[in-house]
Amino acid sequence: MEELNAVDKKVIYELGRNARQSYKEIAQRTKSKKEIIAYHITQLINKKIITKFVPVISLTKLGIYSFKIYLKLHGLSESSEKQMYKELLENPEVIWIAKSIGQWDLMLGFYSTDIVYFANKKNEILSRFSQFIEEYDITMIEDALVFNRDYLVEKKPDYRKEFIFGGEQKKVQIKKDELEILSLIRNNGRFLVLDVAKQLKQDPRTTLAKIRKLEKQEIIQGYTAFLDLQKIGYQLHKLCIYFSTQEQKEINKVISFIKQNQYVIHIIKSLGSWELEVEVESNNIQYVYDYIKELKNNFSQQIKKIDQVTIIEEPKLEFFPENINN
Repeated sequence: MEELNAVDKKVIYELGRNARQSYKEIAQRTKSKKEIIAYHITQLINKKIITKFVPVISLTKLGIYSFKIYLKLHGLSESSEKQMYKELLENPEVIWIAKSIGQWDLMLGFYSTDIVYFANKKNEILSRFSQFIEEYDITMIEDALVFNRDYLVEKKPDYRKEFIFGGEQKKVQIKKDELEILSLIRNNGRFLVLDVAKQLKQDPRTTLAKIRKLEKQEIIQGYTAFLDLQKIGYQLHKLCIYFSTQEQKEINKVISFIKQNQYVIHIIKSLGSWELEVEVESNNIQYVYDYIKELKNNFSQQIKKIDQVTIIEEPKLEFFPENINN
């Protein structure tokens, strides 16, 4: 486990806020020097604490749906497990693989522009590994909100914007080369415009204008950093919340309370067996249990139950599909 010092934490926080900031910009915001910031970022990358930088892309604006399959497994030998993960890692349709303990043992993510297409892919996966599946559940992401890691710098989360449930999601038509830009930068949020332009065989000014357009349309909503939480002694805990009420006013009370927790980094509204997923990063499992208890006690009239899952490894995670022409 790597110990983060104060500068490391500030750097990670700033890269989470905007991963495209220059060394100079981060130095100014953290009251440090450019050379010091450059050194710390290089060390965080070399130690694989920061695994990659990614653009946060609004999938709904592109007509892309996000689905997840949650699996409870049994009777899986070591060799069968290795083969299963090998196949899943090599499957381009699977964009997220999470090994976990708790309510579920394995979680898989998919992107698709067509629900029927996803259904066929889901059936293929379940059929292929049916002998090892004790039970499963499926959810579709309706809306999601991503927060920065306020706990690193003890920042009060009262800045967190309102969570808008539902509402009309107007699909935005983009050109072929704009879609290609998204594909080229999907795993490189600190890209150089010159490099992207070269791959597109475009003038860099044209490429930059198209990226700015995607940002203005909020198709690109920002840029952030991925961390290997285990390297710093943290884990990601997913809380699946079932509501006993469907009154939006009551649900919003729960959400407003959750948003004030600096360890909460994602709030996801789901279509499926549960209505809300809350993702908490913590280095203390007892804290997570206490937080679940606090939610249940404070909102006993709104919350029916909460399932807890701790993610122990994420061998694969993509914020944008490799191929969306399905």
